[in-house]
Amino acid sequence: MTNKLEKIILIDDSGADNYYHQMIVEKAKVCKMVTAYDHAGDALNMLGDAVKKNQRLPDLIFLDINMPVIDGWEFLNRYEGIVPQDLRHPVIIILSTSVNPSDHERAESHPSVTAYCNKPLSADKLRDIVDQYFS
Repeated sequence: MTNKLEKIILIDDSGADNYYHQMIVEKAKVCKMVTAYDHAGDALNMLGDAVKKNQRLPDLIFLDINMPVIDGWEFLNRYEGIVPQDLRHPVIIILSTSVNPSDHERAESHPSVTAYCNKPLSADKLRDIVDQYFS
């Protein structure tokens, strides 16, 4: 499975988690480019710029829930205001350590969220996600 996707983005305030997950994605060779964002606002700016410039959006977004300033839920609310409904939307996977059942339920019921996955991301989980949503 080499470079099945164009771009994956990671959104997590933990630099260590982003580094680890970026290494997993790069070693799995499932995409041409992976970019990590420590601040959800930076990812929103990138998405907004891509929409304005009519550029391709990422294929897959891994999103943490518990982040300062803009948490995962606020990111999703703002994302829906930035990306028009008629565009091809990225697959959004919540990637979290949260053990709160309401977070899992909220993710499953959110229209922009494709799935919920517990951290850490592993190569096997990543391959399963790519196989399931991009085959």
